[in-house]
Amino acid sequence: MSGSGRCLRLRRTLTALVALGTTTGAARAQGIPFHTPTALPLPLTENGIRAFYQRVELRTLLRNGDEIANPEGLRVGVDAVPVTILTGVTPHTVLMVGGPYLHKTFDRNGTTQTNAGLGDATVMIRQDVLANDFVAGNRRLAVLAGATMPTGETGDKANPLAPPLRLGLGTVNLAGQAVYSYVNNRFGVHGAVGYTAAAGSRFGVRLGDRFSYDLALGYRVVPASYRTLKDVTLAAYLELNGDVEQPSTQGGDPLSDTGGHLLFLSPGLQLLPLQNWALEASFQVPIVRTRHGTQLAPTWSLAIGARAVFYLLGG
Repeated sequence: MSGSGRCLRLRRTLTALVALGTTTGAARAQGIPFHTPTALPLPLTENGIRAFYQRVELRTLLRNGDEIANPEGLRVGVDAVPVTILTGVTPHTVLMVGGPYLHKTFDRNGTTQTNAGLGDATVMIRQDVLANDFVAGNRRLAVLAGATMPTGETGDKANPLAPPLRLGLGTVNLAGQAVYSYVNNRFGVHGAVGYTAAAGSRFGVRLGDRFSYDLALGYRVVPASYRTLKDVTLAAYLELNGDVEQPSTQGGDPLSDTGGHLLFLSPGLQLLPLQNWALEASFQVPIVRTRHGTQLAPTWSLAIGARAVFYLLGG
């Protein structure tokens, strides 16, 4: 192999490790949080793909944030398999395209209904605003903008699906986020704030705008210091993931049993057994469930998944 070929291979190996947070320099100090968006870089010459399985259980009935009896036995279970592909468009611009496969179960008065299929597709662009890399880590600030597309089944006007069985929102939803990441050796902090607004209505109902906020604290458990590029890495995370949603409206009037505040505490682990693979798991527990009116709220959520980096131009 020529000297230029060896340099190209080494550069690809190192930049692939950056994408998974395992390089000898900036991002190798840590991995990437499970739920909190990250501003860590994805290099131009690679594709990243992430897929995971998530189980969400909604079986807690609330009235104005207080748990009440559930005589009808209302329960919603969601099995989701989201897949996201990330592609570097420029050294500081990343395109993200993805969507979930959903299986939903709705129980009421001993009767079970199910529905399954593709959910709403998402297209986002992430643009670096600040990129400051140093020997033991980095600090990055990025903004994201994009939308979800109404590809998930909702039923038609003559026969709409019950809301718990809908696979999408039925409207285009515009979204924007600001994301900050700081990694220094074994420690990392990631934060994000975002806003989502529906561009229309479905079945006469317009979804309320949503403000989201996330904070993730990370620590590389092993190794204490890297000896080779092939060292197995284990990182632990503790995240706070919140959403504040305005009530939905119909004819301009707010609907009473919609909207509210949800906040999850999300501990997680991430294992990087190989240079371009990450295996991860997270368990979410709701610690704030201030929902308006009477609503079914999440009881817990479990997610397990994998990330990988693939070379666009060959190995």
